[in-house]
Amino acid sequence: MNFINKKRNSSIELLRIISMLLIVIFHFLSRNFNLYVISNEQINQPNILSEIYLAQLGALGVPCFMFISGYFGIKFKQQRFNETLFQCLFYALISFIGYFFISEKTEWQALLFINYWWFMTSYLTIYVLSPGINYLIENSSSKRILFILCFLYITLICSIWRPASMVNGFVTLVAIYIFARFCRLHLTNNIKEKSIYILLSLVILKIILIFLSFKTIHLGAITYISSYKNPLNTLIVGFFVIIIEKKYFYSNLVNRLANSSLSVYLLSESAFGMIFFSPLFPKEQFNLGGFIIGSIIVFISIFIIDNIRLIISKRLFTNE
Repeated sequence: MNFINKKRNSSIELLRIISMLLIVIFHFLSRNFNLYVISNEQINQPNILSEIYLAQLGALGVPCFMFISGYFGIKFKQQRFNETLFQCLFYALISFIGYFFISEKTEWQALLFINYWWFMTSYLTIYVLSPGINYLIENSSSKRILFILCFLYITLICSIWRPASMVNGFVTLVAIYIFARFCRLHLTNNIKEKSIYILLSLVILKIILIFLSFKTIHLGAITYISSYKNPLNTLIVGFFVIIIEKKYFYSNLVNRLANSSLSVYLLSESAFGMIFFSPLFPKEQFNLGGFIIGSIIVFISIFIIDNIRLIISKRLFTNE
């Protein structure tokens, strides 16, 4: 979903593309090398530290994607909402049909196309509620917004140890969205000018935390370090977006590719996509180049398919 003017800053759109490539890499890497939840038993796994660092980079994709939406603001439009629902339905049907042909099994869950992807369920809910969320942010002082953020992140972090109170994806994305709006509206120019130094400090801190967890054989901590709930990750992507925003350029090709970013997630993270695209990625031995090339092939393939969806969508919704 894109909420920026027609002459969108292509540096941000390029970052949106990179974020989606990272998301693709993260999921196929984590599935192939069992990195979603890391345990101490994996300490002797070949190339485990390299795999962990790449997974940590990939895990920044979702926070970055959401931060961009929050930074520039979501403005509810009924036509855009309808188009996005159709987008979900389109790829859910592809997954339903494709999964049947490759597995001879029926995946009925795909027909629940809004709830088929956790991200879309949370994202669309935020989209519907965005007028109210924006009103709250725009009519609150910076101190009040910080209080709200502190409350949200405390509940997110505490839910790690108290599963019964798990708040999961929706609150996580809301927290990222509000933080992004806060940065856009209240972050001082003095802080923005020092963004590069703050970013480097945060990245170094994260690298050190991962390395210490590895060296002390506390690999379970790495799962929490990479979590979307970890405010450190939101800070990292936030200051990176602020830096990239200043590097303005315009490219029609980049913007067209970025329009299909969400579709890349929808198909690659469907039951069909997980199986169909899996041969593109290394399984037996870690290979950075293999994951980069695989993610690019996935993106381009789905971009081509997405042009069909865009043609249908224009005919259905242009005159609404």
